[in-house]
Amino acid sequence: MKWLLTKRTPPITRVLLIESGPRELCQRLIPRLRAAFGDDLAIDLLTCLPDNPPGLREDAAVRRTLDAAGAAERWALLRALRRERHPVAAMLCAGDAIMRPWRFALLAMLRAKFLIVNENADFFWLDRGNFGAILQFLLKRTGLRDPFAARTLVRLAAFPFTLAYLLAFAARVHVVRALRLARPGQAD
Repeated sequence: MKWLLTKRTPPITRVLLIESGPRELCQRLIPRLRAAFGDDLAIDLLTCLPDNPPGLREDAAVRRTLDAAGAAERWALLRALRRERHPVAAMLCAGDAIMRPWRFALLAMLRAKFLIVNENADFFWLDRGNFGAILQFLLKRTGLRDPFAARTLVRLAAFPFTLAYLLAFAARVHVVRALRLARPGQAD
């Protein structure tokens, strides 16, 4: 996330499309990216699906997360993507859990300017200039913009206290049991 604090954009010659959402969204996005950034835009793909989406050119570099089964292969794939130095990475964020760990790892590791793509194939830059859009996006994804937002906030506030109570109760039960077992002649 090299470009997070600036509104500037790098020269857009190649895009890494991170297909972490439904295939239909990717199919709608590819023509929109070419319309926005030029027909000669090179689009590479990182996907978890076994086939390529329509509209992707034959010369596109395609990486599959399915090929990286172990931790060593996953790290090797992340390092290879970092070495490719894509100036822009378009990440599908349609509210699905598809490739969620990959999304976070790619956000942390790639030195690209990120385009965040929603479920309508609309996109915006992940930078300080779009802070309002990013905030609204996060509020919607976390459920804090719906009618049950107050309930969600109360649950978030109550969680530490509930966890502390349950841990204290479990500790008390185990201490009482240990004391009973430590007394001679007592059975459990």
